[in-house]
Amino acid sequence: MNSKNFKKASDFFDEILPNSLKQKSFIYNNIFNNWKQIVGEDISCVTSPSNLKFTKNKFVEATLTIDIHEMLATEVELLTEKITQRINFFFGFNAIKKIKLKKTQDFNLIKK
Repeated sequence: MNSKNFKKASDFFDEILPNSLKQKSFIYNNIFNNWKQIVGEDISCVTSPSNLKFTKNKFVEATLTIDIHEMLATEVELLTEKITQRINFFFGFNAIKKIKLKKTQDFNLIKK
């Protein structure tokens, strides 16, 4: 058999996935894979994205949950607007509407 007759599975996904799902995947992957570049060294060393939830039938203005060590929660809470601005600036549109903080006792979040 000749490999020219085969088509990549990713080509089929592009044909069958709706654009809204592609956009959601794009936002999700960029936030989780490029966290340090998006929010900066100062914020990324004490936070970690943990969940991204979109409102039904919308592919923008999602709610992002961020893990934060409980000792730094108050300080980071003051930075949520700055984090939202950095993320939305990165995408060029309002990808994130709200940020929730999830307190943890994991010291691995505090990276010096």
